[in-house]
Amino acid sequence: MSLFSRLRNRIGRDPESDLRRSSLETAERILRAGGSVAEIQQVVRGLIEHNDVESSWLALIRGDLDSALEASYRAADRRPYDVDSRLVHGLVRLARNELEHAEHEFDAVIEEFGAEREVSDGRRAVMLARGFAPLDELPASESDWESAAVLLTTLWRLSGTYEERTNALHSGHDTGVAIVKQALDRGLALDRESDDGTV
Repeated sequence: MSLFSRLRNRIGRDPESDLRRSSLETAERILRAGGSVAEIQQVVRGLIEHNDVESSWLALIRGDLDSALEASYRAADRRPYDVDSRLVHGLVRLARNELEHAEHEFDAVIEEFGAEREVSDGRRAVMLARGFAPLDELPASESDWESAAVLLTTLWRLSGTYEERTNALHSGHDTGVAIVKQALDRGLALDRESDDGTV
């Protein structure tokens, strides 16, 4: 179940809320599919958040990692046992390359709520960001690792940190690094096409 599917219970049923919910769900789907930065950001352009989880996620999509962290802290402080707050905080920490914090958030969600796809992707993305080989005690296929790499590199592209992050991977395990670079290359190609006006 996606993050914004669970947010339905917090969002009203008026037309504005329906539009916001639909936009957030679409942005999440495109992000997890590795779409272009422009496409992801266009979906949420003009949206006004109504709670700290939304505020954090929207700031993350817009590449404002400082605001995203502030909002995710507020969400975690107000709802410390809430899965959505922990997930968005983990994603923000992952985007900021604060990997120990990100790992802690994802592990806490897995321990408390189980290994849903979105949190497993986050946990594996932490491992890939460290340059580790695809090896995990949770059962994982090649496509699972590719999905984690797409999540990781899309967050890097949204925040404009992909060059710095990939430079730090040069000492990593060849297999893990290759998966990350393939995902990044595909994402950057989409960004270039979007910049050229062909998407």
